[in-house]
Amino acid sequence: MILSKTAIKRGVTFTMIYLIVIGFGLFSLSRLKVDLFPDITFPVIGVITQYEGVGPFDIENLVTRPLEEAVVSVENVETINSRSQSGTSILIIEFDWDTDMDQAEIDVRKQIDIIRDALPEEVTDPITFAFDPSMQPITFLALSSDQMGLAELRQTSKEQLEPRIERIPGVASAETQGGLVRQINVMVNPQELAAKGLGINQLVNAIRMENLQIPGGQIEEGMSEFSVRTYGEFQSVDDIKQVVVGQESGSPIRLEQVAQVSDNFREPQSYVRNNGRESVVLTVMKQSDANTVNTTEAVLAAIPGLEQVAGSGVHIEVIYDLASFINESIANLTNTALQAFLLAGIVLLFFL
Repeated sequence: MILSKTAIKRGVTFTMIYLIVIGFGLFSLSRLKVDLFPDITFPVIGVITQYEGVGPFDIENLVTRPLEEAVVSVENVETINSRSQSGTSILIIEFDWDTDMDQAEIDVRKQIDIIRDALPEEVTDPITFAFDPSMQPITFLALSSDQMGLAELRQTSKEQLEPRIERIPGVASAETQGGLVRQINVMVNPQELAAKGLGINQLVNAIRMENLQIPGGQIEEGMSEFSVRTYGEFQSVDDIKQVVVGQESGSPIRLEQVAQVSDNFREPQSYVRNNGRESVVLTVMKQSDANTVNTTEAVLAAIPGLEQVAGSGVHIEVIYDLASFINESIANLTNTALQAFLLAGIVLLFFL
């Protein structure tokens, strides 16, 4: 009661105190970063390993199990979940909440390096990463054009748009998905191959050995020293056709004699359509310490300039951006706070 009586008698003083508190609150609120998740570290590490062309059963026996046996000895490991699918092995390692995840990630990589030689040679190096909520994409952009094909649209996105988006403050990376990827196809004729007495491995090794960049040494001229490069990579499809894959009666056997070489596209595994139109998707990731709303707004503001750079009638449409969801959540929270403020004021005024 003493506080209530004092507040009534000293109305101007308490009004000033009330306004000062509100002022500090609004000032702090204006400097507060808005994001979807708080800055926390989850005790989860993922390990992804690729082994193309191999079925799930062999992936489990040759890749997944050796990796599980290696990482299970890491300190503070709580559970290990694995998934073996065609061409891919995925391990999800969960640790105790009080674990130093930087050290845990180093320990996992050390254990994997120990058994790396025990894995098949064709297996790619395992990719180890700590799970972070900020790793999710913040924006999906759909690219479409009436004047460009899917292959040219994908190439434009990768060569012209990705570097410009990655230069935007707060953006960590941009990745293009969909479209057509160029691929040189070598269709081997089994009858011709058998007639020449050759094996498929001979063709693969011959093509691989002819497509190398080998250092050519150094040239010294006075006080200067120059590095010499030998250009051994293929420049055209005709270069591939002329690769010597064997010998027959002292004459060279060229690749075009036993196989058909064509400049084509990789068989697509997925298709991207936006509003019924074939498109290419550009996924934007933010840096771990960047603000989602500010970064997304910067990316959206850059879209008109990106369309001018791409040219050829390229249209960029925003499929999804995380900032919209965050802003709607904050707006809903603001409305709730204002309603609570008014109702609390009305109730206090009524009882006073």
